[in-house]
Order: sequence, then structure tokens, then C-alpha cells
Amino acid sequence: MQYDLEKVNALIAQIYDAALDDAQWPVVVQGLARLLKAEDSILFGSPENTSNQMIVLSPLLHAGIDAAKAYEAYYWKHDIWRAGATQHQLDYSGAIFHGDQFIDRRSFKDTEIYCDFFKPMMNGTGVVLTSIIEESAQQHPNPVVLSFYKSFSAEPFNRQDEDLIRHLMPHFQRSLLIRRKMMEEKLRRQLMEQAFDQGKDATLLLDEACRVLFANRKAESMLSWGNLTIKQNQLFSHDSTENSALKVALHSAMRGVGGVQKFDHFSSSATRIALFSPIKAIQGEQSNAAARIMVIITEIGQCKNSELASFARLYGLTNAETRVLEQLLQQQDTREISSILKISINTLRSHLKALFAKTHTKNQRDLVNFCRSHPTINF
Repeated sequence: MQYDLEKVNALIAQIYDAALDDAQWPVVVQGLARLLKAEDSILFGSPENTSNQMIVLSPLLHAGIDAAKAYEAYYWKHDIWRAGATQHQLDYSGAIFHGDQFIDRRSFKDTEIYCDFFKPMMNGTGVVLTSIIEESAQQHPNPVVLSFYKSFSAEPFNRQDEDLIRHLMPHFQRSLLIRRKMMEEKLRRQLMEQAFDQGKDATLLLDEACRVLFANRKAESMLSWGNLTIKQNQLFSHDSTENSALKVALHSAMRGVGGVQKFDHFSSSATRIALFSPIKAIQGEQSNAAARIMVIITEIGQCKNSELASFARLYGLTNAETRVLEQLLQQQDTREISSILKISINTLRSHLKALFAKTHTKNQRDLVNFCRSHPTINF
């Protein structure tokens, strides 16, 4: 391969840069076109699983956007070179072919695609060297294709040009794979945040330093007033006792132990309940970029009687057991519940034992967490 090794290595670095920034693809492809002494180039296909539409990563340099749109809308399906590649089974990943393999240049000048597309829109270019970076698949039905063009009067592409593309092919493929995975992750995070944003609960995601990574609209609204708020990107309570308990709950969640905390001292009579749920790290994930704690904050009184009644019917709770559960959800302790419901501690324990058995929970905290996460109840 008689190309400048330094330029080729620089091009490889740019290929991987393009995985992180789509604006770099034209730089890569046009740089390669200069090495091949091509007059124009294009990289197109459908390299993300989320769309069946053909996209252009590196547009034609001289033909303009109209030519790319026209090719995508009509000429792609009527391309003689593409049809020839399919006919000769050269549509697999890594395949490289010349247009001359399928039709001689004199005959090509009489075709519809040359007269209506290449001649008026691409300055009459009629010599092509094409490589299939990725073949079509169910997730991305359009193959990812890289093509270089020359005029009829120019020197044809040669074996050395093919060898250069073969040398770069694995780097293109890896870069597009990285790009796809990053786009999938970005979409997954967007969908997750959208779901959180539309949720009825105030939801926050915290990292390993307990910094707030994400707060949905409900959380932003709820934490804009009262003792519990976000200060310097961390959860904070203006009440010193509550703030100390908050730190303990966050530390426990970091160790993998969830918990619940009640916040009473607000500027209004409302009481808020915070549920701290640890999130397990994904193996190989960078710890400084991932959520480690989910916090769900609700206000007591949000649970409607009809919702609790539906839950009680679903799990076969008696009226007495339902009243005990209602008090538990308001974070009352056993002595307070006994006093409020005017029942003995032994009777209360019997109700609790029945509640644990019917909901398959182990203790009061487990029962409260289970109820709070249940779809029939909105806290």
C-alpha cells in the first residue's frame, strides 16, 4: 500500500472520533476521497437500530443536498451499480466493487440514472468504487455504503485504492458499532427520563457522591419550598435533625440498604415521605457516571381511600388490617397506631402478621416499600 502511513493513521484516529461526533464523518470520508483522488464521495445507510430510514452521514461534497435527497427518494432503488452488486452477491459486509464490473461506461451513459442523476446533479461522474461497510439487517435494512466517484476522463480506481479501503474497513465497522451503541444508550436514557418526568411521584437519581443527576418535574416543584430541598446539587434539609437522618439514609442506600424517612418540619402542615432505593452498578460501568440511588418523595394524604380500598380488595385485607396499613403508610409507629386505632399492641401485632402473610412481606419497612411501589396506589 503506497499511501502516506502518517496520513492513514491520522485518518484512522478521525474514524473513531466520528463515532462520538457525527459532524466528523464528512471530514473522514472527504479526507479518504483526497487520498483516493476521488472527485466526490458519500457515506449513507441506516446505522442505528431505532430507524429504518436511510441517513447520510457524509453528504456528497459537490452535488449538494438536493442530489442526496433525490438519490434517497428514488435513484437508490434504481441504481444499476447497486443492482449489479446484489446480483453478483457483493452486498455483504466488507464487499468492495467497481461500477465497471456490472456495466461498461459507454452503455452506462445511456441509462436513466446517468442521464437524470449523475450527469445533471453530479457533474457527469460515472466511475465508482463502492464498499459495503455493513450489510442490511432486520434492525437496519439499508446497508451502510461508502462510495467514491470520478469522471470518465479521470484515472480509474485501482487495486491499491481497494487495499486502502480494506485496511480501513474494520475501523469503519467498529466506529459505527460504537456510534450505534451510544445512540441506543442515549435513547434509553431519554426514554427513562421521559418516563420519570411523566410520573406522579417526585423522583431523583443520585450518583455515588449523592449528587443529584436527575430530578423530574414533580421533584423540582416539590423541592422548591419547605425544609427538604436541593442545595449545591445535593439533597438537604434545613432541619438539622432531619438532615442528619437524611445523611444516614443516603449512606445506607450506598451500602445497598434501602430505607424510608419522614420529613415533618415544613412551612405548611404537609408531611413528606422519602423512599431511598439503591441501584446496583452495571459490571464494567464507569462509577462516576452512573446513578446509584433512586429517591422517591411523596406527601402524606396523596393516597386516596378508593386506591387503598382497591389494594385491600386485591390482597384480601380486612377492614381492621386496612386501617393498620393506612396508619403505617403515614409512618406512624406501633405505639401511635395502637393509640389512634384504640387497639392493644397484641391485636396490632396480629394484624401486622396477617398483613405480612397476605402481601408476602417480611417486616413493616418491607410492607411499606411494597405498597408504595404498587401500581394501584398513588402516593
